[in-house]
Amino acid sequence: MEIENNNYPLVLLAKNDEAYRLLMHLASKISIEDKAVSYQELANYTKDCFIILESDNMYATSAFLKKDNALTSLLKMLDFFTGEVVIGLFDNDKAFNRNLNNYVKAACLEKNIKTVAVLRTLYLKPDDSEAYHVLKAIKEKTFYDDPNLTIEENRYLYHPDELANLYSEDDLKNADKIALECNVSLAYKTTLPTYQNTLNVDSKDYLINLCREGLKRRLKGHKNELYEKRLHHELQIILKMHFENYFLIVYDFILFAKKHDIMVGPGRGSAAGSLVSYCLGITDIDPIRYGLIFERFLNPNRVTMPDIDVDFPDDRRDEVINYCLNKYGKEHVGHIVTYGTLKAKQAIRDVGRVLRYPLIDINNLCKVIPNDPKMTLAKAMEIEAFKIRVESDAKNRRLINLCKHLEGLPRHASTHAAGIVMSKERIMDIVPIFALEENIYTTQITMEHLEELGLIKMDFLGLRNLSILYEIIHDIRNVQKDFNINNIPLNDSKTFELIKNVNTLGVFQLESSGMQKLISQLQPSTFEEIALTIALFRPGPMENIPLFVENRKHPENIKYLHPALYDILKETYGIIVYQEQIMTIATKMAGFTMAKADILRKAMSKKKVEELNSLAKEFIDGCINKGVKAELAKELYDLILKFANYGFNKSHSIAYAKIAYELAYLKANYPLYFYKSLLNGVIGAQSKTYEYLLECFKIKLPIHRVSLNYSLKEYYIYQNQIVMPLTIIKEVGSNVVGDIINEREKNGLYKSYDDAIVRLTNIKVGPAVIENLIVAGAFDDFKLSRRTMKENLSKMINYALNSIGGQLQLNGFDMRPALVSYKDNPLYMANEEKNVLGFYFSINPLWEIKKRYSIKCDTLASVLTKNGRIVGFGQVYRFKEHRTKNGEWMAFVEIHDDTAQMDLVIMPNIYRQFQGQIKKNDYLYFVGNKEKEKSCLVKQIEIYKGDEHA
Repeated sequence: MEIENNNYPLVLLAKNDEAYRLLMHLASKISIEDKAVSYQELANYTKDCFIILESDNMYATSAFLKKDNALTSLLKMLDFFTGEVVIGLFDNDKAFNRNLNNYVKAACLEKNIKTVAVLRTLYLKPDDSEAYHVLKAIKEKTFYDDPNLTIEENRYLYHPDELANLYSEDDLKNADKIALECNVSLAYKTTLPTYQNTLNVDSKDYLINLCREGLKRRLKGHKNELYEKRLHHELQIILKMHFENYFLIVYDFILFAKKHDIMVGPGRGSAAGSLVSYCLGITDIDPIRYGLIFERFLNPNRVTMPDIDVDFPDDRRDEVINYCLNKYGKEHVGHIVTYGTLKAKQAIRDVGRVLRYPLIDINNLCKVIPNDPKMTLAKAMEIEAFKIRVESDAKNRRLINLCKHLEGLPRHASTHAAGIVMSKERIMDIVPIFALEENIYTTQITMEHLEELGLIKMDFLGLRNLSILYEIIHDIRNVQKDFNINNIPLNDSKTFELIKNVNTLGVFQLESSGMQKLISQLQPSTFEEIALTIALFRPGPMENIPLFVENRKHPENIKYLHPALYDILKETYGIIVYQEQIMTIATKMAGFTMAKADILRKAMSKKKVEELNSLAKEFIDGCINKGVKAELAKELYDLILKFANYGFNKSHSIAYAKIAYELAYLKANYPLYFYKSLLNGVIGAQSKTYEYLLECFKIKLPIHRVSLNYSLKEYYIYQNQIVMPLTIIKEVGSNVVGDIINEREKNGLYKSYDDAIVRLTNIKVGPAVIENLIVAGAFDDFKLSRRTMKENLSKMINYALNSIGGQLQLNGFDMRPALVSYKDNPLYMANEEKNVLGFYFSINPLWEIKKRYSIKCDTLASVLTKNGRIVGFGQVYRFKEHRTKNGEWMAFVEIHDDTAQMDLVIMPNIYRQFQGQIKKNDYLYFVGNKEKEKSCLVKQIEIYKGDEHA
């Protein structure tokens, strides 16, 4: 550990595990308290350490050169240490340091203090020096040519022969001696905290009892030998692997969540394949009903810790973490650090900045690199446009060469999005910690290195869709008290009609455009087929969709390699989709145990060649032993090998299909509550808000505009309509809305325009906010035109500022100003409204113009689904003229409506009669041929200016 204490930089080297543990405590203390420690404190942490004082430090140098009080003071400081103090002769490769080190060494000999050869190594190779200098400039937020930036040359890893020419033999021997005496083995490990059960019985017995009671509850008191046998099998494995404590801890914090009305996801990942998890309430998926396999989750032949990830509503996840903190103690529960690294684009931007490259040049390089988190500079060089830019410019070649040195280096520290560790020992006894957040510590070590020390990561995931689901369910229970989402039928006709019609906007897992396209092809008609759709929605498996659709239409034509495959593959129409299917084939056809089958599944997905060759022989031999011909056995092995890389975890697919189905069911059967909750989840995201509102308009769901007298901070339901909140209005923040609502609750509804202005002014709501409230429609309750309210606003505010108790009196007369009336221009009003809401609400100019001129055509979204001749209407968003090779003018126009955007190409023969007439925000009616996915070659256009027909 390197530390600077009272101006003296020290290098602390632990001799053994106990010394290393003390250094971890020291690192944790400094980070948490954010202050230096005294020498007396430092001495307590450096027992059994080598303490190396840097010789070239200004204060140490002064002490050794003067040999007076400064040296006495330094030696007195060193006396505090109980560890072994050594003076490091740093950087003897510089002439100045060599001369200085000679003085230091002489002084140390006189005082009988050991010296040691030390060379700062900042990078590996000599040609890394420029990249290191750039990195330093990035860190210091300065430029490469900053004269104040220290140049660190020759700080590479020296060869022993080079060191022999720089240092004396005894100083080098001391370096070897110190290295040999440092024997930290990390021979310590923690476990999970011990779960203290209420019966004070052995954890194994407690888990068995919980599971048996849980199974009775799940089976509603009925006996079932299949379930009992499976439970016994799973418990044997769990107890043999000593994982009972793990399951009890997870059971406990999930029980806490459920008792405190915090929704818990039905499961995720392979944990949904465990009947023990189902009995404990950790998951809500019956693994036997869906053919899920326990060994996919926990394999007794491959000893790794269970991995149960749990979904909670994103706004209540922290409550569960705080429960664990309180139960097991702050020093035993912590976040996990992650280090953000320099990715390809970020490296280019950072390095380009410190080299003072023009921003336009950096942007030109970055814009040809796809926004892919896995993108590397090596992959970028495979992109022709990027490669040409780099190789054709010497400056760019230098830039990318430096970036390659720095790519992947840590850039900043943050916490793992979901991971939490729990420890029986204090976490700081296992790894150093720091305080990145209040109330909870964070490990200084990343998750890749924690499990071998016994720190097991548990993922507490925040899922927004659970927050939405929770809100909908609670709204329904206000009117239907016995409603239980776990009791909804899994064959609801309205739900499947909604899914087949691809009305899945806002439905977890099913709302992306790619997924909607897949749903329109597959037309899922059962719960299992929803899970199958989720499993297929990945690049590899999607290649099989045409075959899947064909097999589904004509199951009689499916050919199975062996009759035994029928029961395994019939649910996926003869295609291997799930990893569990691979495992079942291996057990039924080759006689593998489930544990062995899981090893085969993992080897296949990881492409472990040697292991696969060994397993191939075992598989084929196993098939032969069960009466399968060798040729067929090999064909079967090749088949599962082909699909193994595409195989999806069925447990995860079923669990997430449950959330998807529940949301689809609520959308189909309780649309008012569904959309209200959905809209609350996107407050502040204007485009998503409008997308959801458009669906509400389409199904004629009543939406009440924002209202000064009825709106709250969130959407809510009033008299069977959804009331919009004031918080969606531009520059009307949550605090202001809170003040408006408090005033309303305290003194009653706002009675009139002038009453509202006086009261809002008195509670310090500013003119700009009031104007936005008016423009958004929040003052429409007062039956005045919006323009009237806007035009009279300044004098009304002036009146409010000078009034007493809401009235300005002169000789007993009310001096309230008279209002001048104005008429609203509907289209102008609509555009103003859009400016503050981000979308049209009261009226939509596009709809108004279509209605005014009886324009009959589909929405752009509908037009985009067609081919050949198309007819459409939209507003001009971008417009660009272009001169052809013949010198004639043509135009490219991007138009939008509420549903989509489209590109129009207007050739010279059409454009010449309209040149100079088309402007941004005009409305275009067009007829043409759809040439590409989002492009139309225009044959006929008409231009509408809003208030007049051109």
